[in-house]
Amino acid sequence: MGKQRLSWIVTLCLTAATVAMVAAWVYTKPAYQAFSIAEQVRSVRPAVVHVEKVGVCQGSGCIISPDGIVFTAKHVTDGEGGTYKVTLDDGTVYGAKYAIEDTENDVAFLKLDLPPGTKLPYVELGGESEVCRPGDGVFIMGSPLGSDNFNSVSFGILSYSARNLNTRPGWEQYDKYDWHVMMQTTSPAFPGNSGGPVFDMQGRAIGVLVAGQAETLNFAVPVARFYETIDTVEMWFALCRFDVVEDKPAVEEWYEAWNATIRLR
Repeated sequence: MGKQRLSWIVTLCLTAATVAMVAAWVYTKPAYQAFSIAEQVRSVRPAVVHVEKVGVCQGSGCIISPDGIVFTAKHVTDGEGGTYKVTLDDGTVYGAKYAIEDTENDVAFLKLDLPPGTKLPYVELGGESEVCRPGDGVFIMGSPLGSDNFNSVSFGILSYSARNLNTRPGWEQYDKYDWHVMMQTTSPAFPGNSGGPVFDMQGRAIGVLVAGQAETLNFAVPVARFYETIDTVEMWFALCRFDVVEDKPAVEEWYEAWNATIRLR
């Protein structure tokens, strides 16, 4: 009888200890650790930039190459020359040597004016057409309402993958930006987010935010729309270092033919 009672007491003590340990673990484990995108944000934050066209407008952007190529929205550059200030997450400010625009999408590219040998952090592009599906999580980063909110993060889902905004009544004034294949997300955004990246949960830039109807009804140009032109963009910026010293007709005809094939101006 004594041995049975001792065995029962030991069993009760072990059960109580186990319950106490589980309760302590549940109580001390922070709820926010159940879901977090902190690591994804940490990995891409250095490549997200604030873009200011001095005296004209401001927006957001993202570095996509170590030599300082940045994508932003075309309506930030808006077809006219200007002076740019591009601010990195660590506060470093660079100017832009060149700006070019995609003629078929609301996307522009800046080439930063970097000191020789400078290499910048950059993000991977998700260029596949099915890189993200409706219902998948996405997050955006940028400067909502200006540089005071630089590199703010918001999370949502991809709610539609190919929205046509060109057919919407009242949106005719935006036809020049060709918003006919747009990603729709629920990530909160405001003016100032324009040109900023939309990321998937692997930290790949899959869209360029350009428009919205409400704080959680926003639209982005899919990176898949211009992914295959990135090599051409890099080549274009590389050619900008050269001057034409003898403009022969044959050279001019070749240049115009080549320019017509790349969709960029």
